[in-house]
Amino acid sequence: MKSVVWWSVGLLFGLGLMALGLFGSGEPGKVLCGGEEMRPGQTCEKTQYGQKSSETYEEKRQKALDDAAAFKGGGRWVTFGIGTVIAGACGWRLIVAIRRRAGQGSGPVAQTGPGQQLGFAPPPGYPQQGFPAQGYPAHQNFPQQPGFQQQPGFQQPGFPPPQGFQQPPPPGYGPRQQ
Repeated sequence: MKSVVWWSVGLLFGLGLMALGLFGSGEPGKVLCGGEEMRPGQTCEKTQYGQKSSETYEEKRQKALDDAAAFKGGGRWVTFGIGTVIAGACGWRLIVAIRRRAGQGSGPVAQTGPGQQLGFAPPPGYPQQGFPAQGYPAHQNFPQQPGFQQQPGFQQPGFPPPQGFQQPPPPGYGPRQQ
């Protein structure tokens, strides 16, 4: 549920950037100093990190005009492009999250069988493996014990029969000779 919410927030943020890039006017508005509107002839004084600075109304107005010109010149398209990338990526991930949540995923990753972990499907051409969904199996395959010879014709389920030349085990690993 969290992923659906966060991808939705990202999608809205990207759409907001796209709207700002397309419909943002880039026109300088009011010249402000500390949230208050300035008039021609006034000076704005501010202290930042212990440093005092002052700007006149004309300096602040020129700065606003330069920022608006930069936004109109190319900044609006950069803003639109970044918004498009964010909205596209978040929209795609939102669709994936919704599909996974609903269990309607596409492809072998989302389709699981009983006893199979989510996200791990067998490669094409291989049988489905895993543990039974409930209860215990009727027959359990334990590792071969030393001194026990496998009966001919016995085939372990899920594996193809051996073909071709069968190499004997290395010395010391074969059945004991008595």
